[in-house]
This record gives sequence, structure tokens and C-alpha cells, in this order.
Amino acid sequence: MFTLASSASGATFALDLLVIFATAALVATLFRRVKMEAIPGYLVAGALVGPNALGLINDSNTIESISGLAIVLLMFGIGLELDPSSLKRGMASILGAGAISTVFFILFAWGIMVLFGVSVPQALVVAMAMSMSSTAVLVRVLQQRRETRRMHGRIGLGVSIVQDLSSILMLAMLPVIAVWAGAKAPGLAGEAAASSHSGLWSIVQGAAVGLGGVVALLLVGRFGLPRLLSAVTKVSGSEHSSELILVLSAAIALGCAILTAALGFSPEMGAFLGGFMLGLTPFRYQLGGQLAPLRDLLMAVFFTVVGLKVDPSMIIDNLPALAGGVVGIIVLKVTLIGLSCWFFGATPSVSLLSGVYLATASEFSLVVLGAAGALGILSPEISAISIAAIILSLMIGPMLISPAQRLAIRGATLPRAPWRKATSTLAEPEEHANDSAHGGEAPARDEHVIIAGFGPVGRALAERFKRIGIPFTVIELNATTVERQSKLGRNVVYGDATNPEVLESAGIRHASAIVLTIPDEEATLRACRLIRAMVPGIFIATRTSFLSRAIQAQELGADHVVVEEMATAEVMQREVLARIEARRAKAKVRTPDAAITPL
Repeated sequence: MFTLASSASGATFALDLLVIFATAALVATLFRRVKMEAIPGYLVAGALVGPNALGLINDSNTIESISGLAIVLLMFGIGLELDPSSLKRGMASILGAGAISTVFFILFAWGIMVLFGVSVPQALVVAMAMSMSSTAVLVRVLQQRRETRRMHGRIGLGVSIVQDLSSILMLAMLPVIAVWAGAKAPGLAGEAAASSHSGLWSIVQGAAVGLGGVVALLLVGRFGLPRLLSAVTKVSGSEHSSELILVLSAAIALGCAILTAALGFSPEMGAFLGGFMLGLTPFRYQLGGQLAPLRDLLMAVFFTVVGLKVDPSMIIDNLPALAGGVVGIIVLKVTLIGLSCWFFGATPSVSLLSGVYLATASEFSLVVLGAAGALGILSPEISAISIAAIILSLMIGPMLISPAQRLAIRGATLPRAPWRKATSTLAEPEEHANDSAHGGEAPARDEHVIIAGFGPVGRALAERFKRIGIPFTVIELNATTVERQSKLGRNVVYGDATNPEVLESAGIRHASAIVLTIPDEEATLRACRLIRAMVPGIFIATRTSFLSRAIQAQELGADHVVVEEMATAEVMQREVLARIEARRAKAKVRTPDAAITPL
């Protein structure tokens, strides 16, 4: 009987997953067809198949466990992608603009919702959730338009970092807000806060214990993780190190999630912190590329499951509030982010574009709302309207970019803030001043060369480039070699050349050439195809063992191929003939002409 019940349950689970994946793929494809982002498509797909619409999935309990794992790993991937070092120029101003705009958005949105009758705790949670902008949508739009190096692109990424990091504080505050709202929060911090006899001191004490545990986790991760990962790569060798690091990283993500849950915070917060700590190690690019397909799959599951909770009838009944909420989110974000950027010295055009690119709500917004709902802070009605507002903002936000680009061109002559004009670090570089009129940034080529593989061939090329003054970056999968070359001051990235994240981090879009010296021919062919698709104009040189492989490499995009069997034949021919001639010449010197008897 138990076996039959288990089989029936497994069949239901598999069927639900099939419905989710098939519907998500279909709706997201339709959204991409009309040049809209896939994320709102997943949300709409969930709403369609959910119990409040077509009813194809009436019991989402079987999916909740997979959704929980999906969001933990998704948050881990988002934390892994954060790169504060990428801001470089103007970091203080960018972070200042992000912090001020986030704080003021929360205050304004909180007050507005309270004026419209939303309870104070619920209004605060929704305001915090809506203050964040979608990093996934921002990065995709910037990459598609080739604007990652433009000033508004760098500002957008910097503000996203501030918002994502602020989510840690928001998730940490939820148990206390739950007590304030009259709900019972689980976990150590929540139990301490919920005790009727504890009072304010117990609340502070529980929060201090939880925050102390988080700080300890960060310190251990900051100083212990690089050593642990380096030890794993040295023990396993470069051939298997990527696989083991990926498995270890998944364990770290789940371990951090369990630890923060035990401290009274959300597991999503722990997974995010685990990813962020791993993002500070040299292995971040390789891990990011390996996790990218899994992240995309989990993103589809998570957003579709969130869509299951949307009730279309409730949205219709509250349509005026929903419309006002979406307009308020977009207008308030564009205004506050734009003014903050202008205050810190950006031009009006850059400020406008920064605000519009960040006008949407975020995947983090759904995480905060989901955690608040689990703690009993939000009512089903407020939660449904908030999720619907997020869906609409993700659909409408990217549509505003093209009109904003045209408006930014017209406002290019407007002045910056007078108190920042002379010393501003947020000025758009001159070479990008007119890029918007031409559909984005055209990547500039320089003399930078990438060497993929640092064996004998790679080392010889590196020494030659160094002598003639050509800058280069090395991509290498041997952690020991990476560590050694980094200490020597060379630009070196851990990873393999078939990983797009690794190629991006090595500067593939702005390099003049890449030389593939790796001995794995299958990997070489995959790298040729990938690099040519990413950067059509780059010069690709590679090596293969046989002529047939060389033909394949050229068909996949290689410009120059050194065939080892042909190179060996040429070298042997030259060296053997030279040796034979030398021996003949030596024999003639030793033997007098008269002593030679003709045959």
C-alpha cells in the first residue's frame, strides 16, 4: 500500500513538474518573441496553471520543496555574481547614490502605503521589497545593448550591489517585524522576540546572537574558504578540480542556509552570503559559468511557483490599487535614483538612464515577500497585489529603455550638479558620449591578448609577449599555477576557456586576440565556437594534433591553427636534413678527395 501511495505521489510530482516546465517554456518563448524578458513570462505561466486560473496544479505542496531548494541555490548564484571590485572608478559616489536612493524609496513608499490604509508593518515590508531592482534584467539588458562599460551601466550595477546587500539587513529584520505585526517568528531570534516574558532586552539579545553568528560566518568564509578551495584543487588535480569545487560550493550554500535558519534568519540570506563569500575567491568566474545553466533552470522553477500563488480575481478586484502601485514604483525609482546620481555628479542623461534601467522590482523582492508571508506578516491580499505589481514592473520597465535613450540624447547638454561639476567621478567617458545614438557600446579593440592554457606553449608565448611589450591575460585551470603566477604579478584568471563567465572576466570583448594552447581538442573546438559567437571580430589562434581537427577548428571560427603533426614533420624535416648535411660536410673534411672511390 505504501509503495502504491509513493508511486502515485511520485507520478503527481512528475506531472506537476512537467506542467511547470512546459508552460514556463511556452509563455517565456512568447514573451521573448515580443522582445520582453523571460522572468515575467515565468510568473504569468505560474498564474495560468495555478489553482486560481486553469487549475492544472491544484496542490503546490509537492512543488514547494523543490521551490525552496531552487530559491536557496538561486540566491547563492546571485551572491556569487556580486563583484564590488568591478566598480573601481567612482565607487564611493556610486555606492552613496545607491544607499541614499534605497533609503529614501523605503521611506516614501512606506509613508504612501500607510496613507492608503495599509498597516504599518506590512507597508514597511512591501516598501523594503520594492526598493530593490532586478539584477538579472539589468545585466541582460546591458549585455544585449553592449553597455556594461558605459557610465549608466556601471552605476546600475553598483546600485544593484547596494540593494542586494541591503536585502541581508531586510531579511534579518523580518523576525522582529513579525513580532511587531503580531505573528510568531520561528528560530532562535524569533523565539526570543516572541516570548511574552522576554521584553525588549531579550529581543536585543536574540538579535545580537543572530548577528554575531552571521559576522562569525562571514569571517570564517572570508579567510577560510580560499584556503579550503585551494587545498581541494591541489589534492584533486586540475583535471577534476572544477567538478569537486562545484560540489563543495553546493554544500557551502546549503550549509550557510541551514546555519542562518538556526540563527533565526531566513535560509535565503545564508545562501546569498555563501555565494557572496565564494565570489571573493579566485574561483568565482569558473563557478559562475558552471552554475549558469542550473541557475536559469532554478529561476524558471522559482518564478513559476511564485506565479501559482497569484489570484487573478483578487487582482481584478484591486485593479486601481495595482495600477497605482506599478506606476508609483516606476516613477519613484526613476526619480529617486536619478536625483541621487545627479547629486553625486552624474550628468542628467546618465542619471535618467540609471533610473530607468533600475525602474523594475526585483527577484529579491519576491524573496523578501515570500519570507514575510511565511512569517505571517503579510495578508494574502497584500501579498497577491505586491507579486502582481512586481510582474507588471518587470514587463513594463524594459520597454521604457528605448524612449529613455532618445530623451537622454536630447538632454546631453544639460549641466551636472554645480557642487560636483569640477570633481565628479561619474562623468561619461568621451569615447562613449554618442554611443546611445548608435544602439550601444561598440567594444574597442586593444593590444590585449588572452592566453588560454599555461603549459610549455603558453609560457613561451607569455615570455615572448612580455619581451615585445604586449599585455596579456592568462586563463588557467591549475590552481597552483594561478596562485604562483598571481604572486608574480601576472593577470591570471582561474577557469577554462569553454566557460563564458571566465572569458568575460579575462576581457574577451575587448581583446585583440586569444590563443588557445590547451591540449584538450574537444575543449578547444567548443572554445572556438563559443568565442566566435561572443566576439565575432576577435582573432583566434589554436593548436590541434591532426589536420582533420584543424579543419573543424577553422569551420568553428579559428583564424589560425597550428597542426602539431605538420609542425612536427616540418621541424623534423628541417632538423634531420640539417644534421645529415652537417655529417656529410664533416665526412668530407675528414676524407681526402683522392681517397674517395666513385661507385
